[in-house]
Amino acid sequence: MQRILIGDLSKHKFQSVLVAGWVKNIRDIGKIVFIDVKDRSGLVQCVCSDKNKIKSLTLESVVQVEGEVLERPKETINPNIENGEIELSVSKLVILNKCSSLPIPVDGDGYEIKEEARLAYRYLDLRRDRLNKALKLRSRLSSEIRDIFLENDFIEVETPILTASTKEGARDFVVPSRMNPGKFYALPQSPQQYKQLLMTAGIERYFQFARCVRDENLRADRGFEFTQVDVEMSFVEKSDVMDFIENMIIRVVEILGGKILEKPFPRFTYKQALERFGADKFDLRNDEQKRDGILAFAWVDNFPFFKRVDEGDLSEVRDGRSGWTFTHNPFSAPIPEHLDWHIKGENIDQIITQQYDLVCNGFEVGGGSIRAHQPEVLRATFKIMGYDDDSIEKSVGHMLKAFELGTPPHGGIALGLDRLAALILNEKSIKEVIAFPMTYQGRISVMNGPSEISKEQLIELGISVNSEKNRSGEEIDKAIQEYLKSQNKKFEYIIHPELSTSEDHKKAGIIDITEGRKCLILSGKKTKKNYLFVIPSVKKLNRKLVKEAIGEEFDFEKPEVIQSKYGVEVGGVPPFGNLINLPVYYCKSADDKEFVNFSTGIKTASIRIKTKDFLDALGNVTIGVFSD
Repeated sequence: MQRILIGDLSKHKFQSVLVAGWVKNIRDIGKIVFIDVKDRSGLVQCVCSDKNKIKSLTLESVVQVEGEVLERPKETINPNIENGEIELSVSKLVILNKCSSLPIPVDGDGYEIKEEARLAYRYLDLRRDRLNKALKLRSRLSSEIRDIFLENDFIEVETPILTASTKEGARDFVVPSRMNPGKFYALPQSPQQYKQLLMTAGIERYFQFARCVRDENLRADRGFEFTQVDVEMSFVEKSDVMDFIENMIIRVVEILGGKILEKPFPRFTYKQALERFGADKFDLRNDEQKRDGILAFAWVDNFPFFKRVDEGDLSEVRDGRSGWTFTHNPFSAPIPEHLDWHIKGENIDQIITQQYDLVCNGFEVGGGSIRAHQPEVLRATFKIMGYDDDSIEKSVGHMLKAFELGTPPHGGIALGLDRLAALILNEKSIKEVIAFPMTYQGRISVMNGPSEISKEQLIELGISVNSEKNRSGEEIDKAIQEYLKSQNKKFEYIIHPELSTSEDHKKAGIIDITEGRKCLILSGKKTKKNYLFVIPSVKKLNRKLVKEAIGEEFDFEKPEVIQSKYGVEVGGVPPFGNLINLPVYYCKSADDKEFVNFSTGIKTASIRIKTKDFLDALGNVTIGVFSD
């Protein structure tokens, strides 16, 4: 018998059919048992009068059910589901795969479940209706966008994943080359240079659903990996790109049932946005419109081309050798009125770029520009940033060569597909529309990564690794000092006698114990993973709150294990989990002081730093209450 989708059962009334899916509910009312079975198309109530058929059945088991499709009595019709007027009378039920005890519930919306648990069992998390619908909407969003591009004579082109390091404003993820020892590929921060070279190639209208990777701080609307709808067009001006994208966004959003606040989209200059909203990303909705999930799109343009380097941003420091760096994209072109300034390197702070951003509900969902297509314009950009001729040739020489060989005027944009899907669904985090997102600590969903590779692989790649876990406490101490200095954080380095416990610190009286932070390494009983919890020295760990945070029972890791795995002794554990490859959970207390003190990897030194600077330097941590 051929399987029938549950969503099509109403077409088969009074016929014997076979369905397959997951058991969502079991209700035993005595003589009969009701079983709700769900597949990708819908849910149906199955009626079983022979309990022997289902005596070992559990929720979320995968089953195959044969039976007759019957009409339900009028008084039992369920108007809340598509198949509410029918039921399946079970003649045969086969358990294809019995489900054991669930580690997380899969009913409800799942918001109340801790991220660590949800992502560890993401394949279960995705069974819930909300996430299932989110992936379907994302798929349809991509399909509708692709159709519009193809209707308008665009060509879909894939660009390389293994490429060279580029100036995109963030840190690269790099990949070692086995065939070229000591050299590295970079994963693409965007296909920026390739899509411009496609314009040189005469493609004229290009698009791609591009997978991009950037090593930047994680948050709800940003991950290491993301998907952008990448677009480039030849022989266009700024308004051509903006008008096309705006019409496309309106069409796909309304097809998918979204409601847009204002059409056409309002447009603001960068200066107007700052004067009116105080930022170039803003939300035009009132409270009621926010509750209703209305989408408020707007354009922002006329950005400054350059800005002063933020000395606390290492990527900006590397890119802006003169103290100036780009605000958006070094491959953009200045507005025609400022071209002469740009070429001569004059009035740098006044040069306006042909950059435009699309914002929605307080988020940037797209950014693009009219590009430099003449070699002297791109060369001038890098000159302003402090590059000499040799450095320019090494960095963008291939682009300059292309621009000498008939590159037409062109411009484009990149839209964040993850953000756009999340906004249409009124979700707060892009993780809700990504199948397998990373955690806030940069850990891979479901799989155990990042992880070490074998010595054989390292030898084959010609790489020698100074593993962080094998660092000595002294090396970690030095690394913390260097890291804080690189972040421009002011701190006091305190040398003292060997102190192992909070009580030791209190007795010594060298530092204020109420400012102290103790760092505890825990071991999950089930996963055997280690976690680093940073709590006030004067408080005790709350086991219940910690269990909720990590999603499992735990023990305190043994001192000898801490020493062998992380190179530090108990009492010298630092709060910087990135230096010892541990996820950090920071306990924020209501009575937090202006300053904090913590160990630096050794028991004979501590650092005192402003709490605000400390939290900023910690980067990607889970902040909550974990102590009494």
